[in-house]
Amino acid sequence: MNRSTGLVAWGLLAVALAGCASSLESSWKDPSTTAESLHFRKILVVAMARDGSMRRAAEDQLVRALQEGPRGKAGELTAVPSYVELPDAKLGDADGTRELVEARGYDGMIMLSILSAQQKLSVDPPMYTPMWGYYGRAGMLYDPGSVRSDTIVRVQTNIYSVASGKLLWSGVSRTTNPRNVEHLVNDVVRDDVHALRDQGLLPPKK
Repeated sequence: MNRSTGLVAWGLLAVALAGCASSLESSWKDPSTTAESLHFRKILVVAMARDGSMRRAAEDQLVRALQEGPRGKAGELTAVPSYVELPDAKLGDADGTRELVEARGYDGMIMLSILSAQQKLSVDPPMYTPMWGYYGRAGMLYDPGSVRSDTIVRVQTNIYSVASGKLLWSGVSRTTNPRNVEHLVNDVVRDDVHALRDQGLLPPKK
C-alpha cells in the first residue's frame, strides 16, 4: 500500500468509527529477524493519518503500550510519537523522514497504516411463518427481518530497522466496530504482540 492510500483510509475511519472484535489476518517476517533484531533503544512511532488528531491519538496509544512494556519500564527503550518530530505536512516525505531518524539516533521505526475502513451491511431476510402454526395469533404471521451495519477496519503494522533500512516484521489485523482510535490501536497491539510471542520474537508473558 502506498502512503497516500494510507492517509486517505485514516480519513475514512474518522467518519466510520462507531464492543469490538479483532484478529490478526496475516503476518510476515524477514527470515533473518530474531528477538535480538527487535531490541531497539529508540523507536519512532508513525501513524500514516491525514487527520492530525487521529494521528496523534494513534501514535500516543502505541507509544504508551511500548513504554508500559518490560523494556520500557526498565528504561531500555524510548518510544517517540512522530508528530513531535514531523509536522503533518511532512508526514509523507520519505527522504526527510529518513534523514531525521538517522540524525536523531533512532534505531527502529514502527508504522501503522490503515489498509481499509469499510461499512458492511448484514441483512436477515424477512420470514413468513406457517399459516396454521400461528393462525389467529395477531402479529405472528410475519417477521420483517433486520439490517445490521458493521465497521470493519484492517490495519497494517510494519517494524523497520533504521540501520539496515529493512522491513523486519509486518502484520495485518482486522477489527470490527472499534469504539475509537485508542481501542483500535489497543486491539492491533494485542494482536501483534500475540503473534510476535508465538513466533519467538518476544518473550512469553509472565
